[in-house]
Amino acid sequence: MNSTFVILVGLAELAGLAGMGLTITWMIKYLGGFGWDGYAKQFNVHPLMMTVGMIFINGNALMLYRVTLSLNLPRIIVKFCHLGLQLLAAGCGSIGLAAVFGFHKTIGTANLYSFHSWVGLATFIMFGIQLLFGFLFFILFFFLLPRSENLRGRFLPIHVFFGKMILILATITTCMGIQEKAMFAMPNYDSLPAQAYVAHFAGFSFVIFTVTVLYVLSNDKFRTASDRSSPQLLSPDVNHSTSQSNT
Repeated sequence: MNSTFVILVGLAELAGLAGMGLTITWMIKYLGGFGWDGYAKQFNVHPLMMTVGMIFINGNALMLYRVTLSLNLPRIIVKFCHLGLQLLAAGCGSIGLAAVFGFHKTIGTANLYSFHSWVGLATFIMFGIQLLFGFLFFILFFFLLPRSENLRGRFLPIHVFFGKMILILATITTCMGIQEKAMFAMPNYDSLPAQAYVAHFAGFSFVIFTVTVLYVLSNDKFRTASDRSSPQLLSPDVNHSTSQSNT
């Protein structure tokens, strides 16, 4: 396995874990911890679940095809692993949304009044549509319509593009959310208290994770020779030769 590839994947994982660790630290040390009480502790579930699901798990699902190249696994196994990770990401995101909507209901605050919430909800809806169409084209059609290679091949670039775009939008939404929460939570925000550094470095960590993941997905060196020559081979008897960012 390419040593540069290993370093980059390791960097992505460290950055993602750092982002989640700093988010947990921010929520526990400065914002009261986690709970499901309808109040602040329930709100704190929102940023954790959204970043874990929509950024970390989602990003790892996108990298899965590259990470498993050296294992020579049957492509359908990798497809189901990818699907499983995306379903887990969707579950985390659903919990995160339920947490913030429940919090707003308890305290009597309107939903979806900020630009952060608009972009975030749009991103989650896009993720759901992407998951649905990915399942239809690359799982269901794979079994029920084995001769649909050309159709799946034409859809693949669209699926890959939106997979990357959703990760980018999730990261942008996270950065907006961190900024918004920091301004609400810190009256002395302009003096950069310790809490602000924790929040800012959490955001930086997620940005580093996303940029690294996108570089890994976009660098032709991390694809096999068969990928480069025939990037849209989709026949059932070929291992996961697409190696793209999504199924």
